[in-house]
Amino acid sequence: MVLFLLGIPMECIEDIIDTEEISADMLKGGKQYFGLKVKGNSMEPEYLDGDTLILEKVEDCESGQDAVVMVNGDAGTFKRVFKSENGIILQPLNSAYAPMPYTNEDIINKPIKIIGKVIELRRKK
Repeated sequence: MVLFLLGIPMECIEDIIDTEEISADMLKGGKQYFGLKVKGNSMEPEYLDGDTLILEKVEDCESGQDAVVMVNGDAGTFKRVFKSENGIILQPLNSAYAPMPYTNEDIINKPIKIIGKVIELRRKK
């Protein structure tokens, strides 16, 4: 599955546009993966528009990891996740975009849900 996500939360659309090979070793332990084609520039300079990301399907990540996060149940965004005792901040890497802070109450009520963490970046010339 490949998702297109902009710099701001937008509706997630599952659209198979291509396939990417992953190693058999990655599948050990029952792990599952999906691909994401980056659209937008909120994560520049590390991630560029058109990059393909391989993400492990997870429901949580470590603070400081780059992840795909669902906001309001059906809108998704790709950001660096920073956690604190008060909530989380979804941080774009491009300083032209503002951080997206969410309280613990927001996480439950909106809801805010991590769906995958970046395992690999694939870039084509």
